[in-house]
Amino acid sequence: MEIIEEMKRRTKMPYKMICEALLLPVGSFNRWRRRIRENLVLIKRSGPKKVQPFDCSVLDAEIQSLDHGRKRSAGTTELYRRHHFEVSRRELGRMVERVRQDLLADHRRHLRRIEWVTPGVVWAMDGTQYDMGLIGKIYLCNTQDLGSRYKFLPLAGGTYPVGEQIAEHLSKSIDRYGAPLVLKRDNEGTMNQLAVNEVLREFFILPLNSPRDYAPYNGAIEESQRELKECLQEKLALAMSDPLDHIAAYAESAVNNLNHRIRACLNDRTSCQMFFQSGIKPTFTRRQRRKVYDSIMERVERILSAMKQSGQTITESAWRIAVESWLRSRGYIRPHIKTKVSPNFPPFLAHE
Repeated sequence: MEIIEEMKRRTKMPYKMICEALLLPVGSFNRWRRRIRENLVLIKRSGPKKVQPFDCSVLDAEIQSLDHGRKRSAGTTELYRRHHFEVSRRELGRMVERVRQDLLADHRRHLRRIEWVTPGVVWAMDGTQYDMGLIGKIYLCNTQDLGSRYKFLPLAGGTYPVGEQIAEHLSKSIDRYGAPLVLKRDNEGTMNQLAVNEVLREFFILPLNSPRDYAPYNGAIEESQRELKECLQEKLALAMSDPLDHIAAYAESAVNNLNHRIRACLNDRTSCQMFFQSGIKPTFTRRQRRKVYDSIMERVERILSAMKQSGQTITESAWRIAVESWLRSRGYIRPHIKTKVSPNFPPFLAHE
């Protein structure tokens, strides 16, 4: 309204012409002017008006007591039925969403955090997409060394890569930088196809898959994806031609910038300095890799024997525990656990 009045004062144009220039309906402008003169609320919420006042503290307590999941909160419909004369469904949904996100954020702050100490031991791999609006989507397969945060050249293109393409790209990275001992990856189909598994067997790399439907297990690569997309967005904003024609070059430039960014977590060094520092990366012969595998399998058998359960999910959990235990025993990782935990977590967030 202030902008329109200023334009009116400077140009002397009719309000109708100013509204048309601003793509604002004249009816809405007249209605707002009338409400300002009558000292009424300028913008009214849509939907039926709520006639009964309510105590916000009571409703907040009821929202807190709902059974909150990661994406939904059970009991919201019944809560709305009790308070539909006091608050709209949309506003209640916003309140429930805000509480659920606060609980999730609190949970993440208290999660155990893994510090990846040694470069070259564990890599992480994941796929993502970058939406460019009308231009289309860019698909990226990103691989990173966890100990140094060093990002290898991503596989980038206008279509999602298939397993054979991912396998070939992974094999080239291994030939250039050497094979890690462990590769972390999601349970996504293309990351687990036969061609990818063949590459892991060829170089005797131990796979470490995330639990199903639990992306935070591979949180380091998730953060890497966020960094890559933010840096790529800056590059594409300055693109002079169709970005899809040169997306590999833009992705390579973004990765190069990130690899030469000074990081506090690396004691003010860059990922490039950390990854290529001489004498810091261990090497594993095939015989050593075999001994590591046998040691981990012994731990898996002990875990399964103690649990007295079976099944693929149990076996996968035992494998993750055993691999992490071996890495910790060799000093390649350091877990950090918050000692003070909030007692107000809902059941799905409870620590075992």
